[in-house]
Amino acid sequence: MDFEKAFDSIDWSYLEAVVKKMNFPTLWRKWIMECVSTTSTSVLVNGSPTDEFKFERGLRQGDPLSPFLFLIAAEGLNVMMNALVEAGHFSGYKVGANNNLVSITHLQFADDTLLIEDRSWANIRALKALLILFEATSSLKVNFHKSMLVGVNIQDSWLAEAASILHCQLDRVLFLYLGLPIGGDPRKLKFWQPLIDRIKSRLSGWKSKNLSLGGRLVLLKFVLSSLPVYFLSFFKAPAGIISSIEFIFNCFFFWAVRRLGKFLGLTETLFVPKRRMEA
Repeated sequence: MDFEKAFDSIDWSYLEAVVKKMNFPTLWRKWIMECVSTTSTSVLVNGSPTDEFKFERGLRQGDPLSPFLFLIAAEGLNVMMNALVEAGHFSGYKVGANNNLVSITHLQFADDTLLIEDRSWANIRALKALLILFEATSSLKVNFHKSMLVGVNIQDSWLAEAASILHCQLDRVLFLYLGLPIGGDPRKLKFWQPLIDRIKSRLSGWKSKNLSLGGRLVLLKFVLSSLPVYFLSFFKAPAGIISSIEFIFNCFFFWAVRRLGKFLGLTETLFVPKRRMEA
C-alpha cells in the first residue's frame, strides 16, 4: 500500500488525538504539538523569498522527530485493522500449527505497509472500506493507483476483478518490500541479479579516474559494502554471487593500483585480481 505524500498530509488534530489516546503526558503532548504546528516557510519567486506563511498539516521533512510521529499516526491504522479482525469482518493469513496458529493481517514499517489476507470478496470489501475510513480520519491519502495487489496461487481473473474494485495495479511474485525481493528463490542466481545491477550502477556513477586509491578503499568499505550486507542479513547467497561481488569490487579498486604500478614502472600482472568466475 502506498501513501500519497505521507509526511505532508497528516492532520494535526488527528495526531494529537492519537497521542492523547496513547496516554502520553499532557506537557509532552504540548511540546510535540508546538514543534509541529509552529512551522512556517516561504517561496522563492524570481530569486526573492516571499513573506513566510504557516502550514496547516504535515510533518517537517528531515526532522529526526518526524518518523516517530508518523509511526504514532500510523498506529491508528493498526488499531482499526485489529478492530476489524475482532469484529469478524476481516480474516488474515494463518501461519503455524494448531497450537501456535498466528493470523497475520498487516506489516508496517513507517509508510511501507503490507496488507495480507485470505482470498474472499468479504475481505476485499472490508479492506476498501477500512482504507477510505482511515483516509477520512487521518488525511493520509492512500494512493490506490500506485498500490499493488499480489496473489499467490490465485486465478488471474479473480485478481483482475479484485484490483478493479480496489482501483489498484496488479503485480506478481517476485516483488520488492523494504528493498528486499519477496517470493523468490535465493538459491538461484537471478534472485541476486538486482543486487549486482545496483552495485554496478553505483560504481558507474563515480568518476573512477578522479578517485584516489584511498578514496576507492573508503568507498568500497563504508558505502558499497553495506548493499550486500543488507541482503545477506536475510538470505544465504550462493558462492557464485559472493565471487561476482568480490570481482566487481576488485576490478574497481585495482584499476587505481594498476595505474600506480605503471607510474612506478612495476609489472602490471602483480596488480591484476584473480577472477573466480565469469561476471
